[in-house]
Amino acid sequence: MLHYTFVKTCSRNFTSGRRQKRAIACSNRLWDNASTLTFSFTKYLSDELAYRVERIIRQWEPYVSLSFAQVEPGQGQIRIALNGDENWSAIGTEALELDPEAPTLVIQTAAQDPQFEATLLHEFGHALGFHHAHLHPDANIPWNMEAVYTHFKDIEGWSNDEIEANIFRLESCDNSLRGEYDSQSIMHYPVPNFMTYGNFEIAFNMKLSERDKRLARQSYPAIVYRAQVI
Repeated sequence: MLHYTFVKTCSRNFTSGRRQKRAIACSNRLWDNASTLTFSFTKYLSDELAYRVERIIRQWEPYVSLSFAQVEPGQGQIRIALNGDENWSAIGTEALELDPEAPTLVIQTAAQDPQFEATLLHEFGHALGFHHAHLHPDANIPWNMEAVYTHFKDIEGWSNDEIEANIFRLESCDNSLRGEYDSQSIMHYPVPNFMTYGNFEIAFNMKLSERDKRLARQSYPAIVYRAQVI
């Protein structure tokens, strides 16, 4: 069986048809537009690893109006912990509701793993307020429900509620901003063939897609200042 990494959100609360399908941002969880978003690590990292993590998450920065600023360990609005028990992130401003001593974004995937960068990009997408692309109601993925539940319960150790929240149910967005659906989105779960009916699968996406960038721009539009003509 192929190895897939599945990453979870931290919310409390895929055959394509001819209909237009979309990726999702939780507009009620977006940060203030054109603001500074601070991030920090929960523990001191080596300079090399800290620099690598920063370079990865800043791949989102050119496509949003936000400025990312690293602050002292434990002081950021987004607090990043490596070597965690699983991969997860609060969705956008949900981070402000967590214990200020606790991480808001956790990475289990080892830094030397080939999927580390993609996993961190995905989780930081959640931290910006973006949800799983496969959760759009028009996604039309021909899930084999029995296979999905068997895999995530027996292999991943997820509860029924975690499976519902992360695979099937968009429950954490009171409002949503929808861009074009993209099977290559970094926010899309891989869909292995054994979890679907028919010969259907979606690969593990490794980088930001062009439509990821477009949704980021739509969610955090640039502010244009015009000089007053006297």
